[in-house]
Amino acid sequence: MNRYTLILFFVFILFSRVQGQSLTEISGFAPAYAGKEIEVYQISDYITLREERIASSTVKEDSTFSLVFNLDETRKLILKSGNNKANMFASPSAKYEVLFPEKSKYDPYNPSGNFVELIFYGLSKDDINYKILEFNRWNDEFVARYYTKNNADSKYFVARLDTFKMDVEKYYKADTLDRYFNYHRKYTIAKLDDLRFMGARNQYEKFDFYIFNTPVYYQNEAYMQYILHFYEKLLPRISSELNNQVYLGILKSSPTAIAKALSREYTLSKQYKLRELIMLKTLAECYYEKDYPQTNILTILDSVSKVALYPENQAIAQNIRFRLTELSSGSKAPDFLLKDGNQDLTLQSFQKKYLYLFFTDPTSTDNMKQMNLLKPIYERYKDNFNFVMVYKDKPEIDASKLKNELPWKVIPAKESSSIFKNYNVVNYPYYILIDPFGYVISAPALGPVPNGSYDTIDKIFFLIQKALKEGGNGSDR
Repeated sequence: MNRYTLILFFVFILFSRVQGQSLTEISGFAPAYAGKEIEVYQISDYITLREERIASSTVKEDSTFSLVFNLDETRKLILKSGNNKANMFASPSAKYEVLFPEKSKYDPYNPSGNFVELIFYGLSKDDINYKILEFNRWNDEFVARYYTKNNADSKYFVARLDTFKMDVEKYYKADTLDRYFNYHRKYTIAKLDDLRFMGARNQYEKFDFYIFNTPVYYQNEAYMQYILHFYEKLLPRISSELNNQVYLGILKSSPTAIAKALSREYTLSKQYKLRELIMLKTLAECYYEKDYPQTNILTILDSVSKVALYPENQAIAQNIRFRLTELSSGSKAPDFLLKDGNQDLTLQSFQKKYLYLFFTDPTSTDNMKQMNLLKPIYERYKDNFNFVMVYKDKPEIDASKLKNELPWKVIPAKESSSIFKNYNVVNYPYYILIDPFGYVISAPALGPVPNGSYDTIDKIFFLIQKALKEGGNGSDR
């Protein structure tokens, strides 16, 4: 193969990959968010509900925005701006036009964040959002109308449920190609079988009908919710012999031994991918039980994240490990390396005082309003607390102006800096309070804006400072 042919070959490969990508577009209007960023997140997995950002865009002054991103399969997405968020479903190559409101029509406005409902323009009847909204409304109306105490205690409800299932099957008979919607429909109805009523299916009947020989669909919300509920707190429900074998497998830090023990459970005997998934869910549940060694569980998760039989389970093992060790009250705060001019700053740099670490977006007007509210709090408590503000370094941000306007340490960090991932920074502003020994007191911590109980970080600082004065110098933990 000569050089010219080789170049053409690589160009063809690159072109094929670009052509193979399925670009999805969400555009529309967000009048309340002009000048602010709108972000799109996908759910990594439904056990940890960890979110991954896949696109972002700044809302223009005329309130329009556009988000274009690659989508590999139909998924549930989360749109966020500031502390507000909205859910939607999206399919590969689809285009959506929406209105992102400031709050939902019938809900009071909450300054700390609102869940809002998107308004779709020109939504096709074949779109996944239309079909799910239509079916969910039908399902909700059925439950509201027929699931009463009297009906549940008689055979009337089961008869109505059977009729509803047949009506659904008949109505959607021609809709067989949309895998996501087929699963959504099936497992939304499966939840009805979990209601208490005379003649309800037992656990094994549910397994045979809804789970046996059904491929695991990691990104289908209705399916995953049903599966996770079906296997909720599995260990107390299996035989003491199998329970003991799982326990011994954990003591040996052996995922193979645990999987072998679970293979003797009827509902997991031949479901290999599902068995590995439920093993991970069970390990996450055991982590906070006093009888199970946490170090062993983390070792098992590390192993599964590298050598699981299925790549989806590898990712879930990694996410579970992250969730189990992420920031929580009493946990060790992750170390970091920040550059303050020529000075290197780490967590140890602040160990003589409490550290109030906060992440902000200087381009956000709301963020900067909170910084102004924080200034008098800083003046009252700066003797006992280190205030450190971190932001993502961007060309449009004037670093010197920020440092002149704000009285505390203001440190830019590259967007790739591990501090954002290690401290699980998703929304801005995001506050964390760390004690002088490097342990997390609260994450997220309160800010200068009152929460639902009308508390602010000022109250927490006051109580800590009072305790320090009463205890002397506060050097003893």
